[in-house]
Amino acid sequence: MGDTRISIVMPVRDEPDNISDCLARLVHALAGTEYELLICYDTDDDSTLPAIESAVVKPDRIVLVKNELGAGPSFAMRAGLARASGDVLVTTMADLSDPPEIILLMANEVRQRHADVVSGSRYMRGGKQVGGPPLKSFLSRAAGVSLYFLSGIGTHDATTNFRAFSRRLIDCVRIESGRAFSFGLELTIAAHLLGFRVTEVPSTWTERHAGESRFRLGPWLPQYLRFYARAARAPVFVLCVWLVVAAVVATQLSFAIAAVAAVATLSGILLARRLRGKTTFVDAALPLLAVLPLPSAVAYPGLIRAALAVPILLAAWRRGLARPWIR
Repeated sequence: MGDTRISIVMPVRDEPDNISDCLARLVHALAGTEYELLICYDTDDDSTLPAIESAVVKPDRIVLVKNELGAGPSFAMRAGLARASGDVLVTTMADLSDPPEIILLMANEVRQRHADVVSGSRYMRGGKQVGGPPLKSFLSRAAGVSLYFLSGIGTHDATTNFRAFSRRLIDCVRIESGRAFSFGLELTIAAHLLGFRVTEVPSTWTERHAGESRFRLGPWLPQYLRFYARAARAPVFVLCVWLVVAAVVATQLSFAIAAVAAVATLSGILLARRLRGKTTFVDAALPLLAVLPLPSAVAYPGLIRAALAVPILLAAWRRGLARPWIR
């Protein structure tokens, strides 16, 4: 077991223009908190190192970790996690893109609410992204949101590397990521598939103001796709089963009646949010639920309105809104 402190793992590569401000923001955000900062670097001539030495404001406990696992950010973060001593481990970047002000909120999710992965999420309500290449942003959002709805994973932002992890997760998961930035995606998917709790808090990601980004979409895309496929494999299979069942039912009954029955039944099930993320059977039904009413809505609008009234009334009942009307 680790000590009761937050271990912040920060990979760096030639960040002399950003590191001083980054350290100052960390010190301000975590004042009064027990934490350590692990700076993970690849080579001794990294220009970030003298900038850390000359920084006016910096954390009391800085651990310099030379990455000898292999060049690249994922290897650097793996080296840092191996040296971390805290009960909560946070990965973040040195380019001022991640807000350190929410690290305590993320740590609280791990300690008080027993989460094992907490994403600083750009794509949930309250989160946002400022700047960044449009193609990269689109692919990141598409991957995160599609996994959230398809697999039931507990975050809209599966690709961010601004995350907090529990010690028990890090101690039991074997990490595969190499040079790419797929480290956060891999650990989040592994946690989800193993039954660990994945959640998120809103975060604002801001494009760097100085230095050069070393994110390379083309060379690293195969790793992202491999981990995405690992998470989507079972839900896609179950979705295909749902489609076959729906097709069989539609041949026996009118399509409108089949659609109404499916929408009403699945909507009721999905209102029980405690099932979300825990049963592939329900999670994989979400895409089908979204498109199933459309064909019959044209021919039988009255039936569709009646079907949609069922989940609305159930939701109202759960929130206590309908109870005064029903004696």
